[in-house]
Amino acid sequence: MAEENLETDLFGDPVFPPREARGRPEFQWTLERSNRVLLAFARGLSLGQTAKLIDCDVKTLKKHFSREVGLRQTASLRLEMRQLERLNAQADAGNVTAEKELAKRIEVLRVRDHMLRSDVKPAKAKQPKRGKKEQRVHDARYAAAGDPEWRDLGLIPPAGHG
Repeated sequence: MAEENLETDLFGDPVFPPREARGRPEFQWTLERSNRVLLAFARGLSLGQTAKLIDCDVKTLKKHFSREVGLRQTASLRLEMRQLERLNAQADAGNVTAEKELAKRIEVLRVRDHMLRSDVKPAKAKQPKRGKKEQRVHDARYAAAGDPEWRDLGLIPPAGHG
């Protein structure tokens, strides 16, 4: 052992370097892990899936990557915009291929956004108004619709009827 290189304390006893604490070393934030977390959120992964991806617990993810967790909802849009910015910079520098790719991606995103905005669900067909007796029979028939035991007995018609 190289005791001659060790320092001594006030009483002349050798001072050994401190041992690491028991258990797992403390989780460290790194730029690489931060980027991995942001990419996972851009893909739409959950907190649990993202935590597994960087080999930590959800609480640890929230503690060390709180900024990234705060950007979770907009991560996909921010990534798309960053890619478009890079393509635009290349197109400004004279790269014709980047200019064509930029135009193509903008058109795809424009069409996708238009489809999302105009995605209106069709109105349900209006049911004819029932009389009091008909309504009571209907209510009695569908009272236990969520109970699988009643459905197994065949007493409740399949969904979409009534």
